[in-house]
Amino acid sequence: MKAQSLSQRLNLAVVGITLATLILSLIFIAFGYGLLFQFAPKLVAAEDAILPAPVEWAMYSFCIVLGSIAASVVATRVARRMVEPLERLAEAARQIAGGDLSARANLTAPAPTEASQMIADFNAMADRLEKAVDDIVTWNSLIAHELRTPVTILKGRLQGLAEGVFQPDPVLLQSLHHQADALARLVEDLRVVSLLDSGRLQLRPVEIDLATEIEGLARLVERDLDKAGFGLRMTLTSGRCIADPIRLRQAVLALVDNALKYAEPCVLEIATRVSDADVAISVIDAGPGMPESLTARAFEPFRRGDDVDLKSGSGLGLAVVRGIAEAHGGQVSYERRDGRSAFTITLPRKC
Repeated sequence: MKAQSLSQRLNLAVVGITLATLILSLIFIAFGYGLLFQFAPKLVAAEDAILPAPVEWAMYSFCIVLGSIAASVVATRVARRMVEPLERLAEAARQIAGGDLSARANLTAPAPTEASQMIADFNAMADRLEKAVDDIVTWNSLIAHELRTPVTILKGRLQGLAEGVFQPDPVLLQSLHHQADALARLVEDLRVVSLLDSGRLQLRPVEIDLATEIEGLARLVERDLDKAGFGLRMTLTSGRCIADPIRLRQAVLALVDNALKYAEPCVLEIATRVSDADVAISVIDAGPGMPESLTARAFEPFRRGDDVDLKSGSGLGLAVVRGIAEAHGGQVSYERRDGRSAFTITLPRKC
């Protein structure tokens, strides 16, 4: 049965109370006249009398009062059912304002459509608020943990240089530069993930040739791949699409960096696929792959396997990839292909 709106319930309640008062009063008056005619007919006014007898006036007043009391009882019950959702909502709001973010407004009986929807919206808002607060606490803890290592290393090395414990040789300066670069990348990843999570990441999509973009990217990563013992194979299909080239390169670089951290030295393959509806970029390595327990949540921030060295990365790279893909209206996926690990970014072509 379709729920009635609050205005309909109020209108029906007013009409019902008015009719109930009238009908009950008439019933009581009729019953009173029956008693008078049965037991004291002389007290009833004569047929030619203009005004009722005093006893009749008293009976009218008593019956009207009795009918009003009965109608008031019904009206109170109806009003209670309409007001209860608002009281529940107010109580839950007071609890949340007092710091109990787990408080929710619950109905014990059917309520008008507007009240039910308002309570559902309030509970959904409270759920998001509680999750946001929990996420802030978790993120603050994780960010502090991730920043602690590079900051501690930089502080120790710089203090050693200041006190003359270390000599400013090229190796040490290169190490400091590496730590500063890692710290800068971590801060940028944190910024991107937070923007993606709040839906505020600004894209500058333009029409690009996918193969050309990936070829240009390969020149940037070949040196790092060669230094780490990796080879590079490009399997590119040319095709045009609409995307933000800077963010797209950032996502592919994050996948390459992920392979450098966690995969065994191998020939890293970067492949593209173009169809009428979408385009795809795959980064394929011969690494051991992710455990099944991690696969479903691998693209969440700070998510790493239990056997992964915490110093090997921040756990933000795949989250950045997923966020950039979703900001383009696409997605990122992971699968094993013939014993190899393949991360694939799929984006709508839109051109």
